[in-house]
Amino acid sequence: MSEKKKVSELVASFKEKSPKEMRTLRNALNNRIKSFVDEATYGKELPKISPSHKLYGLNLTECKELLEQSKKELKTR
Repeated sequence: MSEKKKVSELVASFKEKSPKEMRTLRNALNNRIKSFVDEATYGKELPKISPSHKLYGLNLTECKELLEQSKKELKTR
């Protein structure tokens, strides 16, 4: 599955998620973005996530895009 398609599917699933699930996703995205930044800045190894994890395979740009979309969705609720 292409990563762009995965991001689109996650955004499409926002309507089905509860506010708590959306906050959990937002927090996971913030943590993943911080891990990407720490890897680039300090050379820390990026934590591995399992293939079943919803953020598996996403790069920094895709995580940032998804985070912005999730913030917009949370504001509309």
